[in-house]
Amino acid sequence: MCCESGAWIVYRESGAKKRVFCGENLPVCGERAVDMGFFSNMYTKEGPGVRKDQPPKKGIPRFFEILMRDYGHLLKVNFLFLLCCLPMVTVVLFGLLFHQYLGMLLIAAVLYLLCAVLVGPAMTCLHGITVKTVRDEPCYMWHEFKKCWKGNWKQSVPAGVLFCTLLAMECIAAWYYMFMQSEMNVLLVAFVAFSLLLLTICWLFTTLQMLYLDMPLGGMLKNSLLIMFGYAKRTLPAGLITLVIVIGVVLFVPVPIMLLLLFLGMPALVAVIGDMWAWPVMEQAFHISEQQAARRAEQEGRE
Repeated sequence: MCCESGAWIVYRESGAKKRVFCGENLPVCGERAVDMGFFSNMYTKEGPGVRKDQPPKKGIPRFFEILMRDYGHLLKVNFLFLLCCLPMVTVVLFGLLFHQYLGMLLIAAVLYLLCAVLVGPAMTCLHGITVKTVRDEPCYMWHEFKKCWKGNWKQSVPAGVLFCTLLAMECIAAWYYMFMQSEMNVLLVAFVAFSLLLLTICWLFTTLQMLYLDMPLGGMLKNSLLIMFGYAKRTLPAGLITLVIVIGVVLFVPVPIMLLLLFLGMPALVAVIGDMWAWPVMEQAFHISEQQAARRAEQEGRE
């Protein structure tokens, strides 16, 4: 649950005003509170309410619940993510245009690695916000983006360079085996597809570990491989859904529509889907919520 600023509410009976921020409790008994925003009339009618024992939504209903609640904030973090990826996309287009010249390809390769320095932290910030959305945690989007960047750049930069390099190698191999050879080798294509799946899952879980665990990058990479095979019922769907969406859009969607989908938040929404599949695994493997609760209790005890 993301928010940028507080909202003014007014009590019907007394007319008093109060500024309420994300995470604060709205009045639930006595006086009724009404949001004074632009869409305030939409919330003045009493709805059916939610039972205390009602189980949380899962799957597609849960995704649309997040979409309806936080789409505006997902658009903002999506824009920042695209802005960080823009230099790399420009370099890739440059390399494709001048691929027949070896010197140009070498320049593009060097620039690609330099641009990967931005992609790693941007990916960490994207998931830092989307995973809070999945966990229903309040966050201030701009503050959280800066916090994730500042707190994780030392590990996310080398991770971004590593994963972007592997991604480029996999894409070049896939293009060669599928379109450049006279006969397509099914086994080689299957191997490249599995490598892309492995890369996607490892990148996702390495990023999530950066956000919540304090350990070396090598340990995170090892954990990601173990998690992939140990929790395959959730990790494989997370990687497959991400790959199918990305590859489908790149190969089969016209460029104008692709650009529209990007600006409408496709990267952030794909990250939400991946986090919905991945977060239960993170909880089961590392007990993150329990550790956070223990830290909060320890801090309160010191105070």
